[in-house]
Amino acid sequence: MPITLRLLLALLLSIALAGCPTGDDDDSVAPPDDDDDVESCDEDSDCSRFDNGLEVCDDNACVEGDRNNSRDESQLLGYDSTAQLYIAPAGDVDWFRFNGTEGDLVLISTEATQPDDLDTVVIYYDQQGNQIGFNDDFTRVGSVPPDSRLYVGVPATGTFYISVEDRRSWANDPQDPPEGGADFQYSITLAQAGSTSNVPLVSEPNESSGEAMDWGVEAYSTNYTLGGNLEADGDQDWIRVPVLAGEVLRLYGFPNTGTVARPAVQVIMPDATTPIRTYTGLSWATEDRGFVPVLEDGDYYLKVTDENGTGGFDHWYFLHAAKNEPEEGFVAEVEPNDTTGEDLGFAGGTSATARIWGRIGAPGDADRFTLNAAAGDRVTVRFERTDHGETTNPVVTLVDDQGTELTSGAWDGDPKNPAITLEALPTAGAWDVVITEADATVGHGGKFYVVDIAVVPGG
Repeated sequence: MPITLRLLLALLLSIALAGCPTGDDDDSVAPPDDDDDVESCDEDSDCSRFDNGLEVCDDNACVEGDRNNSRDESQLLGYDSTAQLYIAPAGDVDWFRFNGTEGDLVLISTEATQPDDLDTVVIYYDQQGNQIGFNDDFTRVGSVPPDSRLYVGVPATGTFYISVEDRRSWANDPQDPPEGGADFQYSITLAQAGSTSNVPLVSEPNESSGEAMDWGVEAYSTNYTLGGNLEADGDQDWIRVPVLAGEVLRLYGFPNTGTVARPAVQVIMPDATTPIRTYTGLSWATEDRGFVPVLEDGDYYLKVTDENGTGGFDHWYFLHAAKNEPEEGFVAEVEPNDTTGEDLGFAGGTSATARIWGRIGAPGDADRFTLNAAAGDRVTVRFERTDHGETTNPVVTLVDDQGTELTSGAWDGDPKNPAITLEALPTAGAWDVVITEADATVGHGGKFYVVDIAVVPGG
């Protein structure tokens, strides 16, 4: 074989062997270029996901993020507007601003596209960046969490700020670090009270029952909210709510709204004079809510004042209300019943029960309920608490149709212990169950009681 041909074959063989890796030559293979998936850019709009709100240009490379990461970069929101963004990357905090006028009341709300991934917290700041209020979960209504709903006010004309972030980063729990990305999309809405998109606003003048604002809390198991301002020292706002006997009116307050006020909400009977109870520090907690049994048809009044008598545009308040529908078989006492008892409709010699809601409405009030009995019938009188937080201490007396007292008993406050137990009636005819307050010098619209009167035949 000619030498030229042999050299050519050797050269071809060496090239072929060089292209065949061996088991020990893994390190000789060049690793993939880690920068192949990174988009280069000169400005934000060069990034493919910029229009989606997920990327911006940083050092000529597209990175996950946005342009509202501080107060200085805050995105402008107008009243009754909505914006949609992402918490991205993990730990992202989005900032917004709006221009408000003193006395404005607003709702700042967020809604996560995938609430299983994103649990927002909203924080509200003044013009200097000091925190005023915040909301994590709107825990009053189970369908809302983990979204946020913050009701706040504007204490002075100017620019105010809002931040939105994942709850985990706000809680700063090292065991639950912040997250973010394409699954962490949300919308934020800024709505002004008094507009069609937000809660009604209590407007002046409303200094008396005759000027009271009508608040249509009518549908059962439906949530109603309104807002108001105590604009000057000693200011009082009157609100009128329609009620029907048997309903329960529930009142709540909003925590962490940043108000300087400590609102006191007095519930007043339809005569616009007799107080039922005054609530301060209303919140979502059961012990801090208003629970008002309704014993008459008409209108109840809510008089809102500041507990300390102060006022100003930083003294805003928001009230939340709902109603329970009447219980089946509900019976409310009907005044006057001090001398003539309300007929319970019992027939002697048969088992019968009645549950009655009553009130010791004035000092010395006596509530009478009449039952027809056969000789030997046995009467039990038991009381229940109403969840209203009342301090009623009822005393029960059994009286025959001649006004002669058979027995009496005071309730010790324990629902398990009746005030009267299986008391045998010696004669047939009409008997009155008379309920009074242990202290005859007290009584008002909040002296509620719930009484169960039961009769069983003697045997």
